[in-house]
Amino acid sequence: MIAHRRQFLESAAAAGVAAFAGLRPLQAADADIDINPSQPGPLINPHIYGHFIEHLGGVIYDGIWVGRDSKIPNIDGIRTQFVDDMKRIGAPNLRWPGGCFADGYHWRDGIGASGKRPRTYNYWETRMPQGLHAVESNQFGIHEFMRLCRLVGAEAYLAANVGSGTPQEFHDWVSYSNAPAGTLSLADERATNGDKEPFNVKYWGVGNESWGCGGNMSGGEYATEYRKYIAQFPVYQRPFFVATGPRGHSADGDVGWTEGFFGGLQNVRGLGVRVDGFALHYYTDFRQSAEDGATFDAKGWYAVLHKGVHIENVINDHWGIMSKYDPQQRTKFVIDEWGNWYRGGTELGPEYILSQTSTLRDALHTAMTFDIFNRHADKIEMANVAQTINCLHSLFAAVGDKYTRTPAYYAFEMYRPHMGGRLVTARIDIPELTVPLLEGSARLPGLSGSASVRDKSLTVTLTNPSLQDRVVARIRLSGGARLREGRATVLTHQDMHATNTFDKPNEVGLAALAVQVSGDTATIIVPKQAVVAVLLQLV
Repeated sequence: MIAHRRQFLESAAAAGVAAFAGLRPLQAADADIDINPSQPGPLINPHIYGHFIEHLGGVIYDGIWVGRDSKIPNIDGIRTQFVDDMKRIGAPNLRWPGGCFADGYHWRDGIGASGKRPRTYNYWETRMPQGLHAVESNQFGIHEFMRLCRLVGAEAYLAANVGSGTPQEFHDWVSYSNAPAGTLSLADERATNGDKEPFNVKYWGVGNESWGCGGNMSGGEYATEYRKYIAQFPVYQRPFFVATGPRGHSADGDVGWTEGFFGGLQNVRGLGVRVDGFALHYYTDFRQSAEDGATFDAKGWYAVLHKGVHIENVINDHWGIMSKYDPQQRTKFVIDEWGNWYRGGTELGPEYILSQTSTLRDALHTAMTFDIFNRHADKIEMANVAQTINCLHSLFAAVGDKYTRTPAYYAFEMYRPHMGGRLVTARIDIPELTVPLLEGSARLPGLSGSASVRDKSLTVTLTNPSLQDRVVARIRLSGGARLREGRATVLTHQDMHATNTFDKPNEVGLAALAVQVSGDTATIIVPKQAVVAVLLQLV
């Protein structure tokens, strides 16, 4: 829960110097943040900080898969730098193979000798110029994907084909992936193809965007298909079924889909219908505006952040509908596509469709989204940014041997300490900001934040969306807690358009930020247009 009170009006002209050179004694704070670490709430599932990679443009081919014969440093064909950077942020999962690609993908095309795999249709083919990525080569299949997961230390989340596949194809894929060695013929086939031991995939998406590219169904129609796909399911470990959820960024949030799907599962006789996860998609969608990711003014800056935080309303709206049908709240959200989506114009190249420039604005959007996910940790099993490399809200850009991290990458790094911690309520007392948008004006939190505790460590993340004013923030602990020490990092830049490029890969990155600790209080200066992560050690 966040409350708001006073507005900080002081100019931020010297904010950077004060923040980095150290704090002088401060007489008053612009934001009071009250936290009681002795009252932890729900676990923040590490899977909230998950990823999504699809056979789309340059995501798989060139982004991740460079080939076994490439001169680019690789591990069995997988780009080494990508693996190293994903390990650095503790990437908890990878969703694959789509996206819209999933409902045209047949998993058998991607197994066996690589030289004998068929070249097949790719959903995105009609949206790409003929060239490097226009036809699916199937060089990157289930074994390569599982190899990537093992290298990163990530858990696999597979999206099955409902749009053009069959329940049997789905069941066979599960058996091929998870049947113990020496049991089924499919397990023997997996061993012949290089993996004797089962993959033990827990997370299975039953289709993708079945309201659109995954079948153009209604919620009720999809409920019928969903029941077919999970019936007679081969169980080698308890699978986690993820049903297609709504297009949350539509004008009405697509609440009709949620009503139709859960309503369509009612009064069904038989073995029962289980829905473990419900795949809400939410894009901060500016495809129809002038926003191209690189050129924007203050109105564009605030418009993206304002539309991004609307996801909190979407979560609450759909949770209310789900709870009506599932009062025990067993079904959790899997927000397996989220991120900024601008109009075209800043692609890495013609064949790298849906790639776009990522700036400091995208990093702040990332942080504010994570704060929302953290605050709703009781509702969310998993979330997956769309997509991890060379597409939309990416953490990396790569073309051939050129490679860089984007500003959004560093938000993931800053928020890593929240993974597996327990949410604690952070009551932030600061007035909202009235900000200009592309049309009209609106209000934004003066300071976005969330907090978690693990053992004697308290993590507090704060985002200041203001382009004008720094914020002096005072964190006060209640419940008898006292502080031993504190440290902080900041992600910011004087230029709101700042980005990392192949020529300047370190333009935007992390820096140390001074923290003043005394008794039960920590004080920091949050610069304008900045994300701050504060790590406090409790006595």
